[in-house]
Amino acid sequence: MVVTLPRPIYDAMVAHVRAGYPDEACGILAGDDATDTATKIFPARNAAEDPSDFSIIDGPELLDIWNEIDGNDWCVLSYFHSHPRSPAYPSPRDIQYAKNWPGTYYLIFTLMDDPDTPQLRAFLVDGDQVSEHEIAIVEA
Repeated sequence: MVVTLPRPIYDAMVAHVRAGYPDEACGILAGDDATDTATKIFPARNAAEDPSDFSIIDGPELLDIWNEIDGNDWCVLSYFHSHPRSPAYPSPRDIQYAKNWPGTYYLIFTLMDDPDTPQLRAFLVDGDQVSEHEIAIVEA
């Protein structure tokens, strides 16, 4: 499976995670689950108690995002977030949290090597199993 990101969505994700640095930034991508293509980005405020090492979306904001996604017959394609000081790979806490998002891609940026050029990877988490997937960035 390949996660397809139109260039404007990818660029907005990069801008969001760079703006959140040195803390983690997060958001949701709505999309088409038949093609694994993102259709809309929902950058969110990181409401974690310690945003320097975890990200979570506040309940009311998350509900607003879900309602818009549901109202447009989209699916939640991805939860995305950044790792400012660690590799772009799900942490043990990410894996636990992903159990609340079954079938949803985890797109993780790392900014540890260069905050100006975040690197992105895509994962699916099924229980404790993590599988990596390709990402295609396409011109819109």
